[in-house]
Amino acid sequence: MSLMAVAALCAAAAAGGNPAPTGTDCKAVAREYQAAVARAAPLLLTSESRDAIARVAYAEAGNQGDSGLAGVVYAIMNRLIDGGFGAGVPAVLNARGQFEPVGRVGGWDRLPARSAVEQAHIDTILNLALDGRLPDPTNGARYFQNPRIVADRAASGTVSPAVVNFGGQKPVAVIKDHAFYDAGTSGTGAAPVPHSLILAPDTPLGGASPEQRQPASQPTSLFVPLSH
Repeated sequence: MSLMAVAALCAAAAAGGNPAPTGTDCKAVAREYQAAVARAAPLLLTSESRDAIARVAYAEAGNQGDSGLAGVVYAIMNRLIDGGFGAGVPAVLNARGQFEPVGRVGGWDRLPARSAVEQAHIDTILNLALDGRLPDPTNGARYFQNPRIVADRAASGTVSPAVVNFGGQKPVAVIKDHAFYDAGTSGTGAAPVPHSLILAPDTPLGGASPEQRQPASQPTSLFVPLSH
């Protein structure tokens, strides 16, 4: 399980949900997570990185509303924080076979440039996330898909049925048409569904009494919808 997913489980415990996995030191997890965010933050401040994230976020979730855009932005951030998907934002986005719109055109910079308003929208999401003011609606996910589209492709034989839900995994969050996952393969089984979102950096940590696990929910709208 990734650092980001463990941090989300610790956040669930702190918010009164299910306790973190046995033996998890949530305070240490929070310190490690915040250190990883601090290392990744400079890579998210360049104009090239923000241009790239805006193009990919709108290509993937331009019809998914504010929450859907935030989900894709956080999935990109989580890959950057993870460190195993590329050394910077362009490398993460251009990684082979990872973001379908990018692969279709041959690179993030070949996707349509976004308007100034759309770019400001993504910049706001990034700024709030880096400031700890926008919790991660994906619960630490690094992968996502539209399960209905992937299932339709599997039914028509254009992709393997094993691709659906990344091998039958349970998503850690669902935001409109997209399901989000901690892992991209089925080797480790289904990922658990956290009760809550990743903590802002100054949120207290601690355990809680067990309670019935709740399905991941969509956050409320973050911004005034764009007019078209």
